[in-house]
Amino acid sequence: MSVAADTPLVLVHGFAQTPKSWQTTIECLGDARPLHAIELPGHGATALTRGEPSVENVRAQLLADVDAVVPPVALWGYSQGSRVALDFALAHPDRVAALILESGTAGIDDPLARADRRSRDFALASRIENQSIEEFVQLWEMVPALTDQSRELIEAQRADRLSHDLAALAAALRGIGQAAYEPMWSRLPELRVSVLTISGERDKIYTANAERITAAVPQAEHVTVAGAGHSVHLERPAEVAEIVAGFLAEQRSEGRR
Repeated sequence: MSVAADTPLVLVHGFAQTPKSWQTTIECLGDARPLHAIELPGHGATALTRGEPSVENVRAQLLADVDAVVPPVALWGYSQGSRVALDFALAHPDRVAALILESGTAGIDDPLARADRRSRDFALASRIENQSIEEFVQLWEMVPALTDQSRELIEAQRADRLSHDLAALAAALRGIGQAAYEPMWSRLPELRVSVLTISGERDKIYTANAERITAAVPQAEHVTVAGAGHSVHLERPAEVAEIVAGFLAEQRSEGRR
């Protein structure tokens, strides 16, 4: 499936973010195509108004969001959003013209490791519910995948993180955290759209995940962004926007041949 110039690009944020986290990236992308940053259940203003976050609920809500902007769409997910995007592309292949997975994984395929991660996510969710939003944000800013960001970038994201409802955020961690998803590795060959995986050079774990995803998908390419960590589009917004725009333009060109 080729990507037309007017194909909407739908952006799916990560855990403890809102659509506002895409603002700089959207500015860098410009007005070449329609851009839509959606908000996941359990986050921001949405909180629990769209129901308890679960894999099934989020899949249904993303379907509604995608259909509202006229599919097929190019779908770009970051971190937790990349799992949501990958799951959606496998469930609704007719709605997706291209898939961009930034700092993503296809799940935890070791049952013991998945059970351990689920236990740790539930423990963190309980901790979130029993502290203030300020205490949570301070804790989250120290997560190893994020702590190597510049002080300026961390501070720029703080207001967005402080906007969350703690009960909703805890529900999102339980319902659509990494361990909530069945591993999707064996299903990657089902993808029939072009896939771009993006990882930061400093993020060794997710670079390995990106390489593994790319090897399993029939039409996929991987870009590692030099000097970046886990939050690639936040750390290198102009560079990542250029990479994504080039990828989508390349699919359009190939579709015309």
